[in-house]
Amino acid sequence: MLDAAAEEFAAHGYMGTTLLDVIQHTGMTKGALYGHFSSKEDLAVALIEEAGAELSARAARTGGSGTAAVRTLRETVLGLARHLRQDRRARSALRLAVETPHLDRHDIGLVQRICLPLTRAVTQAQAGDGGMGGYPPEAVARLLVSAFFGVPHPVPHDDADAGRRFDDLWAAVSGPQKDEHTSSRREP
Repeated sequence: MLDAAAEEFAAHGYMGTTLLDVIQHTGMTKGALYGHFSSKEDLAVALIEEAGAELSARAARTGGSGTAAVRTLRETVLGLARHLRQDRRARSALRLAVETPHLDRHDIGLVQRICLPLTRAVTQAQAGDGGMGGYPPEAVARLLVSAFFGVPHPVPHDDADAGRRFDDLWAAVSGPQKDEHTSSRREP
């Protein structure tokens, strides 16, 4: 039942999926479905809870120090991307968590639960001279999640938050940071 719901939600999103779609996909009766889940919302919450726990656990497997931290971060991101390609429940949970964050019953959303351990891993990789040193670790983690999982980070709270996020991401992708003393223009 959850597999059928996951397939429908992953393909059509929360708003584009009806319980009738799920029922037709499973071949169950309406009564059988309602015996397990009282609403489409309950189905979505169950998927976010179950598959989201697995995704955040996989993201939390990062760790290490030195150049091993970069390798571990890389393996974690690639492993998450592989898991999302292979597991329709995971794809569905991530899409649902982005489209309908109010259905995620955790204090912080699924995307943030993935970004937090990746942020720590980026910090460790930067400390081990793994590149991207000096760039905001949270911005790098958000960029990795966006690039590899096609997930926009939650909508900024206000214009100031949007501005900070833009500045952080721009710093993360615009090239090596310049030392203030060497990058200033020389006076004639």
